[in-house]
This record gives sequence, structure tokens and C-alpha cells, in this order.
Amino acid sequence: MLRVLQAAGLEKEDVDLIELPSKGDAYPVALAGKQVDVAPISGVLIKRYLRQYGADGAATIPHGLRDDPAHLYAPQAVLDDPAKAAALGEYVRYWALGARWVEEHPKEWIEGYYVATQGLNTEDGQYLVDGWSVRHPRRLERRDRAPAGDDRSPGQGVEQPAIKAEDLFDRRFEAIATNALNAS
Repeated sequence: MLRVLQAAGLEKEDVDLIELPSKGDAYPVALAGKQVDVAPISGVLIKRYLRQYGADGAATIPHGLRDDPAHLYAPQAVLDDPAKAAALGEYVRYWALGARWVEEHPKEWIEGYYVATQGLNTEDGQYLVDGWSVRHPRRLERRDRAPAGDDRSPGQGVEQPAIKAEDLFDRRFEAIATNALNAS
């Protein structure tokens, strides 16, 4: 949110930041109920929000910042536990195979998932497929540093220690995904 404020030419002092639970449809509901003026929503939630509340003036603001729902986040304790890390590795293997299937069958994905289970129409499903391209792990660029502009610093005069990419990304799982794709 702080980067979006910065892109809009605002500072923290210009707004009242509040904490909302980040699960389900909490953000669109808060927006629709006029409990907040701005909240981060993405993917399916954008289309549902605009369909439900567009006639009432709901809109989205292009922020130009990276929004990547394809990252898998796990507590360090999970990564440090061999059995849990192995289970996570199995998940990554199947994620890679599923991602390939989606890339090769976008129409089936749209109709079978977005339309049949998420309540979207075909055009909205196509919008989401076009906006979120699944990348095969074998095509991933080497992550020697965090993505551009991703220094995790809230800016606006708040000093934070620099975070190194190797502290953010566990590279073990790239090989698992790549091997799954190469073996299929």
C-alpha cells in the first residue's frame, strides 16, 4: 500500500492506514461497505467487485506495481523441517504440472475453473488468464536479487535494513518444478 501511495504522490500522513484481515473477500466487502476508500484486490476479486459494485461507482486504480500471486509463501519452520519441506516439494511438483496444463489448455481452465466454480463469465476468465501468465520454472530467470523495485522498504523516511534475495527465495524448489516438467 505504501508504494501505491507513493505512486499516487501521497505520503502516509495524508491517509489513515487501517489493518484488515487478508482473507477471502474482506477487502471488497470493506470497499463496498465504504469502510475504506482504497484496498488491494486482485484476480477473481477484481472482476467480482466490479460486477457487483460497478454500477455504484466501484473502480480499480492501475498501480503499475508487481502483483504476483504465483509465489508460494511458507514459514521458515516449514522449510527447516525435512518432512514438511518434502511435502512442500511434492506440492511444487504438482503445481508445475498444473501450471503447464493451464498454459496448454487456457479455454478449458477458464470454463472449468473461472466460469464453473468462481462465478465469472468467459470474458472475465480470459482477462485473468491474459493478465496472469503462468511461467514454467525452466524459463524462470535466475533470482540473484529481488525483483526491481522490491526492496521491501516502506520508504517515506522509514529506514529498514536491506533484504537480500537469497533471504527471500528458497531455490531448492525451482529444481523440483523443473525436473517435474522435464520428466513429463
